Amino acid sequence: MEPEVPEEEPEPIEEYVPGVANGRNYMARLCHLPGGPWYIDVVHVESLPPLHDNDDRTWPTRDEAVRAAEKLVANLGH
Repeated sequence: MEPEVPEEEPEPIEEYVPGVANGRNYMARLCHLPGGPWYIDVVHVESLPPLHDNDDRTWPTRDEAVRAAEKLVANLGH
């Protein structure tokens, strides 16, 4: 009898999205599982430590996740 091989979890698909908010250049790494919601993995902002979305939020579309990353960076100026 062969040992049971556990099914591997699918790897998240990563996409890097550049942008500018409040005059700051940033690069957001967005991720999602095939057919799943999008989430912000990390946002690299020039001259600042990496940002993470600490609320573990997800968005149904890539465009909504991109807007959320932009808002995260824009909120740094407030």
